[in-house]
Amino acid sequence: MQSVWPKHLIIYLLLGLLAVPIYFIDVAFTDRGKGSGNWITLDLQGFIFWAYVTLLAVHIAFSSIAVVLFPRLGALPIQCASLLLSLILLVGGFVISAALHDRAVSNQYRTLMDSRRSRINVIDLKKWWYLPDEIAPTEIRVSVVVHDSGRFAGNVRGEQTDGSGSSTTVFESINQPQSQRQVGSGEAFTYGLPLKILHAAQANDVHITLYLFKAASGPSTGDIAKVFMNSPKQPDDGEYFYGVLPPPSPPGK
Repeated sequence: MQSVWPKHLIIYLLLGLLAVPIYFIDVAFTDRGKGSGNWITLDLQGFIFWAYVTLLAVHIAFSSIAVVLFPRLGALPIQCASLLLSLILLVGGFVISAALHDRAVSNQYRTLMDSRRSRINVIDLKKWWYLPDEIAPTEIRVSVVVHDSGRFAGNVRGEQTDGSGSSTTVFESINQPQSQRQVGSGEAFTYGLPLKILHAAQANDVHITLYLFKAASGPSTGDIAKVFMNSPKQPDDGEYFYGVLPPPSPPGK
């Protein structure tokens, strides 16, 4: 068995030296600075090199065990069989790891959605109307009831959508941070959204977004954002809640 080891050690040395050109290949093909255009650039630097190092480590372990168990086999059959087995295990490990990661992400998302379900109706839009009227509005006012305390804010966007689905923004709100207000759980109030007119047209598609922030300033965990629109496709996408926008009420009603 002693005469077999030198051949294996020479093969290990050659495979180890092969890591040097593989390292430079890794740097050349996964350089983060080469991303350009509209492609999404992924940080894969080191992936090729460390995949090879991992493969080499597994291969050395398997082939060494094979030399001890089957000393009469030649160096080439042991090395080839061990390398093939190591490659299969490495690829299988990556596949299993990716599957476990996807499952963990899916479970995390499911937990997030379950925790958000009870908060979907924290902001309740009772009605809204134009001031002075729908023809030449300068402000939109909303009548709201909140079922949690926090810092309230809102914005609105009005669009004119034609039969082909093309839309033009007619107006948008120009609320400033100082217009936000602190509200208590169960409080009912009216909130004004001053408008900036962008095009002289009548909006037939209005989106009103209302926010309830937990912290006195800045974003934090537990913030709520709910978009009221004509035909929401889903009630919650993990970032925004969605609700049906009621028709506008007559001014002052």
